[in-house]
Amino acid sequence: MESWTRCIFLLLLQLLPGGRGDVLPSVCGHSRDAGKIVGGQDAQEGQWPWQVSLWIAGEGHVCGGSLIHPGWVLTAAHCFHRFKDPSFYQVKVGGLTLSLLESPTTLVTVKSIFVHPSYLWEDASSGDIALVQLGTLLKPSQFAPVCLPEAQAPLTPGTVCWVTGWGSTQERDLASVLQELAVPLLDSEECEKMYHIPESSQSGKRFIQSDMLCAGYAEGQKDSCQGDSGGPLVCVINSSWIQVGITSWGVGCARPLRPGVYTRVPFYVDWIQKTLAENRSEHSEACGGHSGASGPHPLLMLVLLAVASPAAL
Repeated sequence: MESWTRCIFLLLLQLLPGGRGDVLPSVCGHSRDAGKIVGGQDAQEGQWPWQVSLWIAGEGHVCGGSLIHPGWVLTAAHCFHRFKDPSFYQVKVGGLTLSLLESPTTLVTVKSIFVHPSYLWEDASSGDIALVQLGTLLKPSQFAPVCLPEAQAPLTPGTVCWVTGWGSTQERDLASVLQELAVPLLDSEECEKMYHIPESSQSGKRFIQSDMLCAGYAEGQKDSCQGDSGGPLVCVINSSWIQVGITSWGVGCARPLRPGVYTRVPFYVDWIQKTLAENRSEHSEACGGHSGASGPHPLLMLVLLAVASPAAL
């Protein structure tokens, strides 16, 4: 019965108006209102339901990530510096802490890792984005995705967004509880100027590339940090939480004139959709998914809606 319920859930994602099949769900970005991250605060249960923890098997938390689909996690490419074999990783879904004793918590295996081809496996490289395909699809009760932006979405400096993660709270120990921090988006050129203060031998180097986004404070004191890497930077757009950035790099944590740098998600939305479409989940195929479907069949839609009652999901 559980597998049948999961099939219904996936088919509904494909057939509901505005759905994009096995690419991205149409219903996303819903959580409780937002109230280490250095200078942040403890998150509340249900506030950031798409947040996950990427684990190295046998060691524990290494990076953050976000659910964008029942079988896919969005994270940073540099999280896979040590190992590129999917069998070394697991994804912890659910809960506010890094404890496996917390309920609800699930450790999911990793089937595949897709790192953007432009990533150079070095600090502050462009292309710091990766997709993780899970070994099993999450149940509807475990899955609350964040929305992704349009490819040309404008990101206005001064917009207050939120970054979340279990990273270091003072450039040292990991946070015991998921941390959240409100940070304003910064103008990329202003951010570039900050990274050149004081002048150095790297005065001719460009730090903030076109696929990067800065957020934070010129005075420092509040920032994402080690262990937050791969986690989401989200903003409220049209009443939904949209992921505009992926925690990527910085110089230290919360230092003056060194705001956090994030991978600019709109820059990679087309790559994300293409990767998901080309690597359709075998679980979806087993449920009768077809990439060439032109739209929902009215009769099938009625049957699915009748069967997929709230009790079933």
